[in-house]
Amino acid sequence: MIFALDLEGVLAPEIWPILGAHFELPELSLTTRDLGDFSELMHRRVDATRSRRLTLKELQAVAHQVEPYLGARDFLSRLRALGQVVIISDTFHEFSEPLVQKLGGHSLFANRFELDGAGTLSGFKLRIRGQKERIVSGFKSAGFPVAAMGDSLNDLSLLKSCDYPVLFRPVDALLGQFPGAPVAVNLDEALAHMQAAARREENGTRAE
Repeated sequence: MIFALDLEGVLAPEIWPILGAHFELPELSLTTRDLGDFSELMHRRVDATRSRRLTLKELQAVAHQVEPYLGARDFLSRLRALGQVVIISDTFHEFSEPLVQKLGGHSLFANRFELDGAGTLSGFKLRIRGQKERIVSGFKSAGFPVAAMGDSLNDLSLLKSCDYPVLFRPVDALLGQFPGAPVAVNLDEALAHMQAAARREENGTRAE
């Protein structure tokens, strides 16, 4: 079985608001909970960093200090005993690779930045946006059942394409999309839901 999880807001704090607070740039504090159009959100973030002439290295110096939520590494370790763990997130590799290592070094599917000659952000490559469903469908085509967990509308395609969706402290709009799905408010509850999904799959009692 494959467990496909979001990163920020589920396993660790949101990185951009931390950057916004550190550099006193309100535009960086916006997330997909505030603005649903991710491309527009990223353009605003990039413009904000360029207005301050912040380099990627300066941003990374703060982003790389972000720590996982308490218990997140153990949560993933317990999931790993049940199957494969992958992190599919709208985060950026340049920010989140150290964070993923702190979580145990699981596979990360994320986006990439584009830089100018001065090392400041000039754009971004959305390798994940709109591709979560394809990634999950690929796993399923290879014969792997997939349980997934997310917290916001940017996880909608991930959750809709999996076999076992779990909502983690979801925004109301996401909750409305999955009225019967299990909801977790902490990682202990999330683990229980994931373990239940693994048991259902093992027993051949998947809900249709």
